[in-house]
Amino acid sequence: MNKNKFQECEIVQDLLPLYYDDACTQASKEFVEQHLADCEKCQKTYAELKNNTFDTLLKKESESVLERHAKKERNAAYKAGAVIALLLLIPIVITFFVSMSSGGDLGVFAVLTASMLLVAALTVVPLMSQQKRFVKSILTGILALLAIFFFVDRMNGGGEFVLWSIPTIFGLSIVLFPLVIRNLTLPVVLSDKKALITMVWDTFWLFLTIFEVCNHAGDMEGMRTGYIVAIVFMVGIWLIFLTARYLPVSVWIKSGLIVGIISIWTVFANDVCGYFIEHKKQLTILFADFSNWTDTDCVNGNIFVLALILGGGISVALFITGLAKRNGKI
Repeated sequence: MNKNKFQECEIVQDLLPLYYDDACTQASKEFVEQHLADCEKCQKTYAELKNNTFDTLLKKESESVLERHAKKERNAAYKAGAVIALLLLIPIVITFFVSMSSGGDLGVFAVLTASMLLVAALTVVPLMSQQKRFVKSILTGILALLAIFFFVDRMNGGGEFVLWSIPTIFGLSIVLFPLVIRNLTLPVVLSDKKALITMVWDTFWLFLTIFEVCNHAGDMEGMRTGYIVAIVFMVGIWLIFLTARYLPVSVWIKSGLIVGIISIWTVFANDVCGYFIEHKKQLTILFADFSNWTDTDCVNGNIFVLALILGGGISVALFITGLAKRNGKI
């Protein structure tokens, strides 16, 4: 390397920090870039500078500190979960030995064990799990609750476990199943169908609940009535869901259709149920008489007419707005 080249390298290396921070003049920037194009030594120096800047070192150190802190927190949570689990075992062990020494059965012991499992689902599982804590807590809690039902049912002579379990699962599913499935990793073919799976799941448990409650009571007529009401109710819910989720139109048109569905369903659902349950051919809306607000049928008819007019007007307005926006007129 000649003397001029060496001096040029010294100048460039002095300029590299300013060049990296884009703090040098345009002339200096062009000078550095021309030199870097032909000088492997300065290219290497610049590469090392980029890999060892203060920001990079600070970022790496911050990540290291955060990782150590997270690991420390995980260890502390795991230890706390283990301590709580051991504490929950104490009443279980005591109850076991008391039951054995008194010559009784293990029914109370089993119920207490299941109850402690329910407490553990809400405390130990979240502390000791590193992934999907919420899902694991919910599933463990439901299993513990079902175990309590089972052992209490055994203690009382049996026969009520299914009756208690199915409505409980249905009620919990309405609130918790959407949260659970949202945090689950499903196969690719089902990953975009979580809302549909939720609807199918809840519908299934609704009809299973009607069946179990009525079958347990031996009320076949009540089962028929319950199914008719559930079908009419769920038809409206499913129409709204399918329109909102899958209909390939604008949100304005979807909103108009949904308002229309709700209006029609509100006005005629009761009459449809009456027809299939009592074989009563009646349209309450035909009893409308705005001069009469004392007779029950007239009042219902008046309200339904107003609901139909208001809902129909809003539905048409939203639908027309959607069409206008699609055609670029708004």
